[in-house]
Amino acid sequence: MSSIPNHLLIKAINHEPIDRTPIWVMRQAGRYLPEYIKLKNKAGGFINLIKNPELACEITMQPLNRFSLDSAIVFSDILVIADMIGINLSFVENKGPVFDKTITTQSDLESLQVLDDITKLNYVFQTIKLIKKELNNKKPLIGFIGSPWTVATYVIEGNSSKTFKNVLHLLKNDVSLMHNILDMLTNISIKYLNKQIESGIDVAMIFDTWGSLLSDNDYEIFSLNYIKKIKNSIINKDIPIIYYVRESGGKIDFLKKLNVDVIGIDSTTNIREFKNSIGNKFALQGNLDVDILKSDKKTIYNSVNNILKEYNNPSGHIFNLGTGITPDIHPDKVKYLIDVLADVSPQYNVK
Repeated sequence: MSSIPNHLLIKAINHEPIDRTPIWVMRQAGRYLPEYIKLKNKAGGFINLIKNPELACEITMQPLNRFSLDSAIVFSDILVIADMIGINLSFVENKGPVFDKTITTQSDLESLQVLDDITKLNYVFQTIKLIKKELNNKKPLIGFIGSPWTVATYVIEGNSSKTFKNVLHLLKNDVSLMHNILDMLTNISIKYLNKQIESGIDVAMIFDTWGSLLSDNDYEIFSLNYIKKIKNSIINKDIPIIYYVRESGGKIDFLKKLNVDVIGIDSTTNIREFKNSIGNKFALQGNLDVDILKSDKKTIYNSVNNILKEYNNPSGHIFNLGTGITPDIHPDKVKYLIDVLADVSPQYNVK
C-alpha cells in the first residue's frame, strides 16, 4: 500500500470520504514556470535536467513550492528507456524528442543492444529517493512510464510525428514485427516501473497518449493487452495505477475491461457520460481543457464548477487537465484554478 494512505489523493482513488477534490496537473513541473526555464537554461537543456537527480528533484518540487497541489510527479520523460535499448535520445528546441536510430525492420530490432541492466536508469531512481526525502510523506509521489504502444510510435518514427507514416505502415504490413517491438518495450517497462516502485513512488501512471491512433480491436490488441501484462507484473499490488489515453470517450467499452485504479480522460470526453458508463469501477482523473486557462477568471470558475457538477460524486475524482499544461499558460491562472477548486469542490464532496 502507498506509504501515505491517508492522503487526499489516495483517498480519492479509493473512493473514500474526502473534504475537497484533489488536484495535480500533467506537466506541472516545467515549461510554463519561469524558475524552470531559468534552471533549464543554466543546466544546458532538458536532458541534462533529467539526468541530474538533484536538479530533477528541484524541478519536481518547484510547482509544489509555488502552488497548493496534492501530489508531486517525478520530473522525467517516458522516453528515457531508450537508455536500455542503445538508442540515443535528444530533445531539439521547438521540435521535441529525436532518436538517432529507428526500428522499422526486424534487422533494426535485432541490431539493438537491449540491456537487462536497469542501472542505466539509476538517475531516475536517485531522483525518486531525493524527492521522497523532500516530500517527507506530506504528499504522494507519482512515478510513470509510457505505454509500450506510445513509446513504440516514437522509436518507429524517430521523433514526435504528426503523420505516423512508419507506424501505420507497420501496423498494416508487418504485425509480427510490431508485436516483437511491443514485447521488447513491455519487458523493459516492467523492470523500469518495478524499480520505481522499489525506489518509493506512491502511485504509478501509464501514459498512452497515442493510444488514440488505434481504433476498436486494434486498440485492445496493440495497446491494452500490453498494459495488462504490465499490470500483472507489478511487484506491489497495492500501488494505485492511473492509465491515461487521449480520445478516451470513444474507448469506454475497451477501457471497462482494464484492471487499473484510475482512468485519466482528455478534454474531448464528457466526464458525466464516462462516469455513468463505468460506474465506480475506477476513479477518474481530468479533464479541464488547458485552453480554458487562457481565459478570464469567470470562465475558469464556471468551467471548474461545470466539471464538478458533471462528475457529481462525493469521491473518486482527481482534478487535472485533459492534456499536459502548455508553455503559454500564466502561473497565476494555475493558482486561480487551484483556489477555485478548493473553494467550490467541498459542496460536491460532502454527501
